[in-house]
Amino acid sequence: MEQLAQTGCCDRDSEKGQTLSSIEKTIERALELCPRISETEVVPLPEAVGRVSGGDTISLFSLPIHDHSAVDGYALGGSGKKSFKIIGRLTAGDTPQTTLKDDEAMRIMTGAPVPEGTTCVVMQEHAVVEGGCVSPTFEVPEGDNVRRTGEDVKAFDTLVRAGTRLDARHTAIMTASGLQNAGVVRKIRVAILSTGNELRDTGVGMGPGHIFDTNRPMLRALLSSNRTQVTDLGIERDNLDAITETLRKASETHDLIITSGGVSVGEEDHLKPAVIAAGGSIESWRMAIKPGKPVALGTIGNAVYLGLPGNPLACFVDFLLLGRPIIDGLSGATRRDALIQNAKAAFEWSRRPGRREFFPCNIVGTSEEGLPLLEKTGRAGSARLLPLIEADGLGVVEAECTDVHPGSRLKFYPFRADMGL
Repeated sequence: MEQLAQTGCCDRDSEKGQTLSSIEKTIERALELCPRISETEVVPLPEAVGRVSGGDTISLFSLPIHDHSAVDGYALGGSGKKSFKIIGRLTAGDTPQTTLKDDEAMRIMTGAPVPEGTTCVVMQEHAVVEGGCVSPTFEVPEGDNVRRTGEDVKAFDTLVRAGTRLDARHTAIMTASGLQNAGVVRKIRVAILSTGNELRDTGVGMGPGHIFDTNRPMLRALLSSNRTQVTDLGIERDNLDAITETLRKASETHDLIITSGGVSVGEEDHLKPAVIAAGGSIESWRMAIKPGKPVALGTIGNAVYLGLPGNPLACFVDFLLLGRPIIDGLSGATRRDALIQNAKAAFEWSRRPGRREFFPCNIVGTSEEGLPLLEKTGRAGSARLLPLIEADGLGVVEAECTDVHPGSRLKFYPFRADMGL
């Protein structure tokens, strides 16, 4: 019998006594801060994959361009279960030179244009050929197996709507319509910055208390798509004046500034006063999720500001939840829901309610209904990376859940080979 997660209610941070915001409300606020980028550019179709259409794309031709056969068979000049004299042969790319009469037929291949006078095409499997004539084994309906001009797309129809993320499907239909280029929203200029006295880049000498900065390389990878242009601002020490000047300069040439670390309320967390000193505004949000509760949203000049936690798993989760919608908002892209699957637990877990929790997990089987069975990977902790790379995706339990049993219903965010935008 299916187990249901036992639940209780809690929407406040029990440690701070503060009301926590839902993910949905935080995303809604983030999108309110995003001005849609209006500048566009024209790029060759192969380079347009992953970009966002800057306007409606109109077909230059009808598709199909001409009436043609949908099958290998025989084009018939009439109807009925009678004998038709075969007077020729047509393959794709040929130009018909003859008009079929009522008792005539032509051998025809898939994709070949049908001759004038064709009433239908009979599949070769349903035709008997004898003595230079062909007879259908049943009365073929008029128009059967003929693809008519414009039945897919008519000339001047809209092929692609503005705000569409282009992929191979769009390049195919645009090419079929005679287009070579696409008008797309210009690339979103994103600056990324890490803060913290303890951080070092790999290859730089390490001392006591130092750690390698993992978040900037991770964010660069997550932002490695055709629709972003990323500037790596490096690591800034916990110095208010230095952080302020870096943010101010970045805001002059970027659409989005993402920082990691320094979004809590510690004495060395300088990002909030730095954003304000740089001429910006900032809002601190405490989301009802785990990990990734603290996040900062704001603007500096014309740039949107997103402050992510310093712990790697929290930074990763918050970017997936907020960074992607912000990129969509800036580019005017049609909002996508995350690829979420229903799943079931294959483990026991008792937890404190109050926050929606994300955890690395593996698929260990399939339920009777065909849903993936999930097992938690490694120990919990927002600073742990190994469980993340060993996982098939992120499992999710809702905020009110207190107990998970084998068979309890969960949500599952599968990782893709392409973890970008």
